[in-house]
Amino acid sequence: MRRLERLTASGADVVPLLRAALAGDGPALLARPVDAPVAAGDPPPPAEVERRVALVVETSGTTSRPKRVALSSDALLASAAASQAALGAPGQWILALPTHYIAGLQVLVRSIAAGTTPAVLAPGSFDPRAFAELAASMDARVARYTSLVPTQLHRLVEAAEDVATGDDARRVRDAVRRLEAILVGGQAAPPHLVDRAAALGWRVVRTYGSSETAGGCVYDGVPVATAEVAVVDGQVELAGPMLAEGYLGDRERRTRRSASTTAGAGTARATAASWSTACCASPGGSTTS
Repeated sequence: MRRLERLTASGADVVPLLRAALAGDGPALLARPVDAPVAAGDPPPPAEVERRVALVVETSGTTSRPKRVALSSDALLASAAASQAALGAPGQWILALPTHYIAGLQVLVRSIAAGTTPAVLAPGSFDPRAFAELAASMDARVARYTSLVPTQLHRLVEAAEDVATGDDARRVRDAVRRLEAILVGGQAAPPHLVDRAAALGWRVVRTYGSSETAGGCVYDGVPVATAEVAVVDGQVELAGPMLAEGYLGDRERRTRRSASTTAGAGTARATAASWSTACCASPGGSTTS
């Protein structure tokens, strides 16, 4: 067993804590919004978790009661490796998402795996010009990436298309164009928004996944690396080494895991009957990057 500690740091301060958790040198981390209340009837988080658990992410409860998703180091690093393989190279990342969500945490896991220092956008309302300045300051010797939600992408596109701002619009357009890829998740990205971004010369990758899959496991409709996706009796089934261990303190809603005959050794299959509505909107949807 290992200690479970609530993650109260944010931004770049999370990196050493997450690195220690992944390596097994520090406690497992519980990621939840600092000001999030505990729902009536919800048990407190345990003081300890299984040794292989590195991270516990509380889901938002948008479609059901919030859950605590337990993720191993192996699952988190497998997701990071799959992302790297899909994108073509390791690189430096801009962190523009909160680190109590799996998408923001995966930006840091990918940075740790790549041995790069993330560029961290200041907290608060998303500012396209501040984002562009950060993108322009990144290391041009390595690939550069970011992960956004559709609202952030929309604000970037609007800023880049705003002819009234002249040079400001050009600076946003050119700085974002330097990024090799922009992962977009959190919800389905409108096709017309993706088209507008493409017209600016930006590469947008729509992602599909959840906390239970350690982040996005399908990019632009294609499973990444060893991830497998199937629809069985109207339910989405996902297989691969990126799957969560299960849900803490909720035996009825634990991710059901069993050996997969098609995904290869060392993988598992999660039947999505218990959480498909939380992680999968439609085959064309996107939920997290």
